[in-house]
Amino acid sequence: MDWASDSKSFTRERIFDPAQLTLFGSALCCLVLCLVLRARSRDDARQTPNDSSAKQLEAGIVSGQPMPDPAEVGYDPEEHRYDAHKAWVSAGAFFSVCFVISWATGVLDATFFHPTWPNSVDNSFIVFTAASFATVVIGYWIIWPIGTVGYGRRWGWHCVLFGLVDGLAESMLFLCIWSVVELLALPRWGVGLITFFLQGGFKANWDQKYWNIYVAPAHNIEEWNKWKVLFVHIPNVFVTFSYFITFGNATLYCATQTLALVGSTSFMRFPSPSSKYTNPPLRSQVETICEQASLTRLYSGSTIFFFNPGGKYPGCWERASPFWEADVPIWEGDVPV
Repeated sequence: MDWASDSKSFTRERIFDPAQLTLFGSALCCLVLCLVLRARSRDDARQTPNDSSAKQLEAGIVSGQPMPDPAEVGYDPEEHRYDAHKAWVSAGAFFSVCFVISWATGVLDATFFHPTWPNSVDNSFIVFTAASFATVVIGYWIIWPIGTVGYGRRWGWHCVLFGLVDGLAESMLFLCIWSVVELLALPRWGVGLITFFLQGGFKANWDQKYWNIYVAPAHNIEEWNKWKVLFVHIPNVFVTFSYFITFGNATLYCATQTLALVGSTSFMRFPSPSSKYTNPPLRSQVETICEQASLTRLYSGSTIFFFNPGGKYPGCWERASPFWEADVPIWEGDVPV
């Protein structure tokens, strides 16, 4: 497609086809179910600090005993106690909303039922397609894992399942923004520019204020965040979005983003809904604990030692590293310094 043309990528003419209505109805039912489950769940995400729990924590460290269960220790009220079941329910509601909006804007139709293909599959289409998938593989399957840690969580097929649905939902939501902006009858480069800023602003705030707190478990190595943005996220947006502007194929665009999300959820070891995992103390918490207990450190260099009550070896210290996961207890009872 010509970047200067005002050709539309999405139409709403076929959204009432039986197959699309079935998907729409399923998404709507899933949304209602997730909202009901979320409303009925006990809201214990935030823990209120108290003096007795702080003393208990300090006493345990000084005496060389294992750190108490984070569920029983009070942290700052702004710290969130991760709950895998609630994370899946909250994510399910978000995914359902994405599918419902995608149906209403015609994105669902263009992605699953009537994708746009070039009149002739020439070398430019093949090369651009290969470049888009290669950018995602290099970024999210090779570079991104270096700055990611699983904190003792185990990989399972649930990681792939979550990544598949997450990738489809988020990529279609991005295209929903495009479908609304293109109603302004701007050239494709103008639609792309506006969509880029709208999507970028939403994504940054959504991840920071909600997704990375209530849905995604702790996984980022802080020192690597800037490199992830520079070498993973920016190349992904630049290449794959340019690919969509050029060829307008929603199916292949969503496929690239789904591949990216499957990689990230797999390498962060996204927990299953039944997992008892809770986020380990953040470095800021660890430093505070060490200061209160007159200890020098609970981590060595870039390696953080943590106590995971839901891990394979309760009562033991485990080591977090992007290249290594604890299959055996590292310290039992004593504090690594």
